[in-house]
Formats: sequence, C-alpha cells, structure tokens
Amino acid sequence: MKRRMAICLGWLILLCSVLGVPETGLSRARAESESLLQLEGPPDEIRPGRACVLSFTVPRRDMYDLVVVGGEGKTVSAVFLDREMEAGYHAIYWNGTFDGIAAPEGSWELELSGGGDSTRIPIRIGPLAPMLISARLEEETVLPGEEAVVCFFATEAGTLTLHMDEMEILRTEDIRRGENELRFPAEGEAGTHALMLLLESRQDGLASETVRLTLTIQASETETAQLPAAPVTPGPGAEERWREIANTGFTPVHTSPEKGRDPELNYWTLPMDITDEEAVWHALTQPITVLDNGKKNAEKTQVVIRSGPDEESEGIGVVTCMTQGVHVLSRDTEWSLIECYSSSFHDSPILNWNALVQGYVPTAFLTEVIPDQELGIVIDKLTQRLYLFREGRLLSTLLVSTGLANRRQPYNETRAGEFLMTSAVGTFSSDDMKCALALRFNRGDLLHEVPYTVLEDGTKYYRSTELKLGQKASHGCIRVQRKKTPEGISQSWIWANRKKNLRILIWEDWQGRQIPVPEAETPLYCNPARDRYYHTSENCYEAQEAKLRAFTYGQLEEEEYAGLRRCEYCAPPLRQAEIEEINAVYAPGGDHNPVLTEALKKCPRRQKRK
Repeated sequence: MKRRMAICLGWLILLCSVLGVPETGLSRARAESESLLQLEGPPDEIRPGRACVLSFTVPRRDMYDLVVVGGEGKTVSAVFLDREMEAGYHAIYWNGTFDGIAAPEGSWELELSGGGDSTRIPIRIGPLAPMLISARLEEETVLPGEEAVVCFFATEAGTLTLHMDEMEILRTEDIRRGENELRFPAEGEAGTHALMLLLESRQDGLASETVRLTLTIQASETETAQLPAAPVTPGPGAEERWREIANTGFTPVHTSPEKGRDPELNYWTLPMDITDEEAVWHALTQPITVLDNGKKNAEKTQVVIRSGPDEESEGIGVVTCMTQGVHVLSRDTEWSLIECYSSSFHDSPILNWNALVQGYVPTAFLTEVIPDQELGIVIDKLTQRLYLFREGRLLSTLLVSTGLANRRQPYNETRAGEFLMTSAVGTFSSDDMKCALALRFNRGDLLHEVPYTVLEDGTKYYRSTELKLGQKASHGCIRVQRKKTPEGISQSWIWANRKKNLRILIWEDWQGRQIPVPEAETPLYCNPARDRYYHTSENCYEAQEAKLRAFTYGQLEEEEYAGLRRCEYCAPPLRQAEIEEINAVYAPGGDHNPVLTEALKKCPRRQKRK
C-alpha cells in the first residue's frame, strides 16, 4: 500500500512560481516591516491526497525545515527538510504527504524553522481523501469498437465516473475499495482521446483528484488514406532565401551581437513569418540542444550562464535543464559559448528577466534531442496566437494569453525561446482559479487551458479569463482557448494528442515588429441570422451549423458589418484600427514593456551563493 501511495503521491510540493500563487499585499508589507519567521496554514483540515496552500515569510536567505510536530516537539511528518529559501514571501502546495507517506490523522502543529528561529501554528490532519492509485490501461491502443480496460486501486468505496475528452460521460459505476478494473467499448473517432477518472467518496461525497489517461483508437484503412501528406522538405534555394531574410528582418536573436554568425536555419535564425510554413516546419523538426546536469528531476533545475569560461565568472542568466533549447555559438573542451533567453523566475539564482544573453555553460552538459516529428507549436507574443503545425502544414490558429509583467512581479513575463514539452501536470490552482490540461515546458511555465472559477452550484465559469484571450494576462504560463477552432483544435486536443518532446517555439515581441494588416480581399464570414461575430471560416463552431455569409476584410468597417465582434473560436484578424493601435506601441524606438524595463534596472543580477 505504501508503495502504491508513493507512486501516486510522489509529487510533494510545487512552488508558487510554478503554479502562479501570487504574493499578497499584506504578506509583502509584513515581510518588509518585520524580520521574523511568519507562517500561515489552511483554514480547513488537511486531507492527505488533496493539495492545500501553505504560506510563509522568511527574513533572510537560508536553509529551512517545515514539519508537522506533536507532543514534546516530536516530528510526525514533514512538508520539506533542509530547503534553501530566499528572503521574503513564499507559498507552496502540499498534499499532506512526505516521501509518499500520508501525515497521521489528528491535531498537530506546523513548525517552520531555520536561521536559529522557529514558529508554529496549529493544524488539523483529516482522513485520507479518496484516491485512485496506479491507474493504467491494459492496452493503450485499440481497434474501433474493441473493449478497453482500465485498472486501478481505490483507497475507498465510492462512485467512479469515466469521461472522454472532457465532455462525454462514458460510464458511472459503484466500485469497492481495493483493486478494480473497468471495461468499456472504444467508441469514437480514430485518434488519441483523453480519459478522465474521478472517484466520489461514498461516505462524505468528497471527490478525488482527476486521473488522466490517454487512449488511442486506431484508424480504419479508409481513414488512414485521408491522413495529411508527408512532411514538407526545403525546396531549391530555400536556405539562401531564409538566410537573406534572417540578416535583414526580425529573428529570435534580433538584438544579439552574434546575429548573422550562424549560417544554418533553426529557431534562432528563423524569420518571424508564420506564413512561411516551409521555414517554420524546418525549424520545428531540427535537433534541439539542451542542458543535462545529471540531477534527479533535472527539468526543474537550472544552470547559471557565466560571462566567462569558468565557475568564478559573473552569472548573467539561467537556463532550464532538459526542456530549454540553447543556441551553441562555439564549443571547447570544458566550456561552450551559448545564447538563449534567461529563464529567470522569482527564485532563480540569477534575476535577469527574459533577457537574450550570450555566455558560457559546461560543455559536458550539452546534449542533442530529436523533437517530435509530427506536431509542433509556435507561440507569438506579439499576436497572442498559438500556431499548431502538423506534418509540415499550419493546421490551426488559437487565441492565447501569455504572461503580463507588473511592478511587483516582473517574472510574470513569459520567457521566449525554444522548448520541449516533457511532462503532463494536469489541473492545478492559481489564486481562486483552476487551470486544467497543463503541460510543462519550462520549469514554472506551463501550457494550459484558459482558467475557470467554480461557482457555488459547481458550474465552471470561464468568462472572465476568456475575454482576455488575445492579450497578455497570465502569471507566465500560456493560457490556450478551450473552444474548438474550425479544425476541431483546442487545448483539450493538444493535451490528448501530445507526445514527448513536442517542440514549442516562442517568438519575442521585439520593439519594431509590426502586425501586418490583412489584404482588403481577405475573405471573412458572418451569420446573417445573428450578426454578432465575424469569422475566418464558414465552418466555425460558433455558427452552430448556420449558413454563413461571405464578405471581405475591406468591408469590415462598413455600416453593415461595423458592429460585429471578433469570434472567440476561429481567431479572426483584428480590425485595422486595433492593429494600428498595437503597432503604434511597438513602433521602432519605443518601449512596449516599460514595467519590465524598469524592473530590470531596479533588480541587478543576483549572484549564486557559493
């Protein structure tokens, strides 16, 4: 039983920088006015197996313990031991376990200690929350109509609900405590589907965390014949054309002193033109160089980029291991010169928010990875769009929200660069919001569905965050629309069809970049029966099978169409006035992000403690 729990509960803590738990004004004021340890626990009892928020403030950078203690100060469980913390406010999620073992039920005290000080608060540990452990499919790939089997261990008896693709309920059954299996026919379209299992306790109605599995239904021979064409390969003269554009236009290394040194087409030399599908796909499928420091859970660790080829040189930035790609400029036996955008989070050893830096890392850490060759993603921070490529072609365009930096949290700015998607996080909480279908690609930055809040009647409310899609709004993660595009794509589709090492290219919104105004003849569509939205496709899901009327972008400002709003499904182009307003902010010579610029001035790089 302990082994099963260790498998399920092995994720112990996610720092607030990963999940976006913000620093409150009150906690900030306390940290600035006092130099004592401060600790706050959850208002309700802690149910091992369900995450709760613990927050605390420490006066200085030091090593700290956070433990559960009983009579005479005896430790009965722990949150973390001997962890280095920066001075200031912190918030963490804890699921009531340590090393996979649940904290014992009862009334205890939570003790924070370090630097010669300690403080305690009372807490209550309740019984285990209902959990589904070691859930798996007997066969992950089945034929249409074939029986699929899910096996799992339930910590208590209750009602199990099985969903497919976030919506359809396949099965609801009463199950017993212990080993179980659930059989159901694999009915649905060919492709990859997301299965979700939820256990509701028979005793108190408390629901477990959702367990997600992936089931692939094989395509029939007819469907296989209709799959997309083979990947595009560069045509004659393509490399020369790309190189010429890269030396004159905007690329990810636009401000680099090394610009033009690399003759090959890759992410770093790629012109920021999403219409050049051939060039984008070539960059998406090339090998990517990442850093592997050999540590456990390396994807959550970072390496300091040094100004010189030695350990004593100044730190100028950080790079996340295993997931973040780097541009190798030169290699030597011990140290290599690279460039990348510094992935500084609030607790990184070097604070240099999203700056393009050139520096040295140990050559032994460099390793090449072949990304997924079927799918690839481009995120453009200027247009606030996600462009999904499949086998050489732009498959669909979705609305997103990237990070919005502010004076207190400059680290909210989403870091640009090239990344690999390595792990599925699932659903997590941020403030009072729930973020579902989260996929990690850069330590604390995740690609997830647009967040929702839960109303008193249990309804998921998305409207407040969906209205912000198409503009910066997040804590650093990338929020993706949940509504299906005309091609049937949403974050749910990306979640269900993801593969390890799916590559994500994030384009920086360099000052001087401009959004092109569409040609006047660009086709648009509207619903004459409703006349509320304008669309890019006559097959838009928002139209609900109504026949759409065609018109052109040049007619959009005419009286008949002037009142139409942008559709929230098919990501149509902005109106010309809206594009011109954005372009004015990004005009050459200006500063599109003065908040981040000022933060970089006030927050000098912090050296890693020796």
